[in-house]
This record gives sequence, structure tokens and C-alpha cells, in this order.
Amino acid sequence: MAEYSFTKDIVVGEHGELVVIKDLESVGATFITDNKNNRYDIIMNVNNEDIKYEIKTDVFCKPENDTGNLFVEYQCRGKYSGILVTEAKWFVTYYEHLREIWYIQTDVLKTLIRNNDIPRTEFSGDAGSNTKGWLLPRYQYKKHFIVRKVKKV
Repeated sequence: MAEYSFTKDIVVGEHGELVVIKDLESVGATFITDNKNNRYDIIMNVNNEDIKYEIKTDVFCKPENDTGNLFVEYQCRGKYSGILVTEAKWFVTYYEHLREIWYIQTDVLKTLIRNNDIPRTEFSGDAGSNTKGWLLPRYQYKKHFIVRKVKKV
């Protein structure tokens, strides 16, 4: 398990949000607002529709140690979290060292998890956080994602 620091992770996560915002702006979306609770991270206007995005930043995955998994959190500190509580239409994972952003509609991701034998892990997150999630083999399900390459920011 990697070492986590909630304070440091907030800064990393906010940086990842900015990278995703810039990527979405590059295809014509307009930033509306961000959010500081577990319902969603940002709202972007796309074709005159306000759309909520949940954004996760993965700084541990590097080309030399890529497990091929996308971690999808569902519980932390004894409470439902992540995909089970988000209101976001899109679930986004930014892989900083791979320079990739993986976009998937939240409902599609939930369906993939529900209809397939996706392994779970209970040993993630900060020490004592009891963070639980699914480990989606992302290359196996890549056809359900929009994957965009980004420059290092």
C-alpha cells in the first residue's frame, strides 16, 4: 500500500481537477464551478448543458508499475463514498505519470461493476481509513471509456 497524506492528497487532487478542466476546455466545454463535498468535483457547461464530473487523480500509477487497474472507491471511514454517493454524470481518472485521462459515464461504470466479476480491495487509502473499492481492469473495459492523452502540467 502506498503512503497517503490527506493534506497532500487534497493538493494533488485539486491539481488533477485543473488538468481535467483544461482538457475539457480544449474541446469546447466551459468551467462553471467546483465543489468541496462528495457529490461531485466540478461542473462544466457542454453544449448548453451543465454537467457534473467526479475526478480522481492517480499519482502512484507509473509506466513501470502500472497494474492496469482503475480504483473505484465505494466506502471510506465506515461510510459510503465515491461512486455510491456521487451525483456526477461522468467519472474521470487522471493518471498523472501516464499522462492520460480516462472518462466514463458514471452509470456505465456502475453497470460494468454490477454486471461483471470486478475484484474488491479493502486495503486502500490513509492508514485507518478502511477505504474499500473495486479494482476495474481498465484495459479489459477500455472500449467503454474515452481516453485522452495530455501533456505534463
